[in-house]
Amino acid sequence: MIKLLRVDDRLLHGEVSFFWTEYLRLKKILICNDEAANDDFTKMILELAKPKEVCLLVEEIKQAKEIIQQLNEEKENSIVIVSNLFDAQMVYLQCKLDVDLNLGGLRERPNCRRICDYIALSSEDTQIIRELLQNNRSIWACKSPRDEKIVIDTI
Repeated sequence: MIKLLRVDDRLLHGEVSFFWTEYLRLKKILICNDEAANDDFTKMILELAKPKEVCLLVEEIKQAKEIIQQLNEEKENSIVIVSNLFDAQMVYLQCKLDVDLNLGGLRERPNCRRICDYIALSSEDTQIIRELLQNNRSIWACKSPRDEKIVIDTI
């Protein structure tokens, strides 16, 4: 069962590997990212970053639908990670995923405004969030489960 969709431009790192894996009791991590899925070196680095008891899947966004359906039917807990809000929106639209959206890390980029110290949003990001909110998505920012959630209900 998929427990969470996370947006994090770093994809997989210590906060996910240790804190979210333990908190959600994850057995599988699915990274939906076109660049990572087509780069053997990146996949090797991601594999090294995951806990050894967790299965890592790295797939292109367009290939994720079947895997997400399968993960949702399993009893084991899993998480889906994307690197940006556009990809998160694509996962929601293509896969009919019905889980919360966690903004875990979107670093500073040109023409972005900060909503907290680890989330900077472009105008395109803001529009996607508005659309997701209109579709009754629950969206919150939180780096790790030990941190306070910042609920995003207007933007």
